[in-house]
Amino acid sequence: MNKKNKFVAAAMSCMTLLTTAVYAQDQEVHDADPRNTAWRGGIATDDNGEVKLVAGGGFNNLYGGGEYKTQTIMIGEYFTQSEDFRFRLANFDERFGGVYADIYLTDTTNMYTGGYMLPLTATNGTTLLFPSVNYSYVDFDTDQIAQNIRGTQVPNQLSGYSTGTGQQSIFTTMNSIAGIGPGQVEHVLGGDDAHMFSVNLYGLQPWNETFYTVFQAFGGSTYGGVEMEMVDLVLLQGTRTKVGDAVFNIYLEGKYTNIKVNELNNLPGKDYLRGEEAKVSIGFDWRF
Repeated sequence: MNKKNKFVAAAMSCMTLLTTAVYAQDQEVHDADPRNTAWRGGIATDDNGEVKLVAGGGFNNLYGGGEYKTQTIMIGEYFTQSEDFRFRLANFDERFGGVYADIYLTDTTNMYTGGYMLPLTATNGTTLLFPSVNYSYVDFDTDQIAQNIRGTQVPNQLSGYSTGTGQQSIFTTMNSIAGIGPGQVEHVLGGDDAHMFSVNLYGLQPWNETFYTVFQAFGGSTYGGVEMEMVDLVLLQGTRTKVGDAVFNIYLEGKYTNIKVNELNNLPGKDYLRGEEAKVSIGFDWRF
């Protein structure tokens, strides 16, 4: 069992054990609100045929003796084609906001993110805004990148933090340097890791009890290691309905991602590489 599969098994086992604990759902929290603790299962697919499986949930008021509201949420995502895996753990406290950890494991890149999020309500009383600041450590597997280049594959993906049903997927056009060896990949990139600072704005607009819109804008830049810049934009339209006592969500999501790798070394004719991706996904989300 490889490192990624071991991590997936451990995370899923932890989530299974935690579901046996007693929890209470706050009915006032919208399904697309990142503070929602309802247990959930979901599936989505994009226009490339990639299938994403989602499972998670959380607990209200694990501490504080009921004097203030808290929400603790964990979500796991697994991508069946690429075998990428993502696990997020967040804790919101009405006294100061939310803190979270986000681990994203891919074939060639692992990203470990921590951040702070401040829940806000707009002056219209309905639009919810969740600005956040984040730090990410990005670890590149340069040997695997070189192997993929020799095999004419470019599955390299990165991810920043994304709440709700959104997730960020970024590819780099490493096929532009086909023919180089493992050691040369690290030299061309200027390292095998990076430290990134980013900001993210997640917004939720409930139009009524049935329809809602989610929007997200993410931007980040590294300040150490591999020099790169990332931008990610998401727009999601969701519909809520009841199936028995549970809530069933159907959503359509559009996403655009752009990444630029700067200050390349000894790459003839190129000072940078830029990759971009646009995709559309449809998904279903069951809230228990």
